[in-house]
Amino acid sequence: MSGMRERTQSILEASVREFIKTGKPITSEILYEIYDFGIKPAMIRLELGDLSHEGFLYQIHPSGGRYPTDKAYRHFVDSVIEKKAKTEPKWIDEDKIDEDLKGFMDDISHHLGVLSVGFDVHKNTVVDSGLCELLERIPISAKEELLSIVSDFEAIEERLQKQKEWIINEVVCPKVFIGESPITKSKELSVVAGRINNSENDVIIFSIGPKRMDYERAIGIMKLLSDD
Repeated sequence: MSGMRERTQSILEASVREFIKTGKPITSEILYEIYDFGIKPAMIRLELGDLSHEGFLYQIHPSGGRYPTDKAYRHFVDSVIEKKAKTEPKWIDEDKIDEDLKGFMDDISHHLGVLSVGFDVHKNTVVDSGLCELLERIPISAKEELLSIVSDFEAIEERLQKQKEWIINEVVCPKVFIGESPITKSKELSVVAGRINNSENDVIIFSIGPKRMDYERAIGIMKLLSDD
């Protein structure tokens, strides 16, 4: 949203962050209790209304709270990517990347609650971990959604091979897909991709989670790994 005011941007990012954290619809009262925007709930409500009009939020019921749209997630993700990565978590053991890539994917899945996929470009091999973690965190309301996600999982390696040239050329820093991606088709999933490319390794890592995934942690880890 070109020209978005700083306060409006803060309210939008806070709305997405709180929804990711709680899964509950966003209201002006909730934001007023947690954040200090310097305005009363009535003004926050007007801001939320404007954001809805611009396509960043939506309501299921006219009197209910609001939910982020893909457009809101994209804005949030782009903002996170611009920020400096935080200190590297203690659980990251980069020696595993060369010695035990499967173990490294296990660590990412466990700590981020996502399906993690590692694509070793030099060896042309794919390892994955965390399907159960992914399914536990996705609100599946219909059998078709579950089948779509499982189908994505089963097709990941084949899609990686088909998209190999594009992936190698395009994934050079944290890259985030909201909804469909080169390796997933389900609109319920997001993918955060990063790359470790040094003298010893060239591994592309995909963190696949629900749209409510913790983008700040996932992107932060990808940025730290890419910077090495």
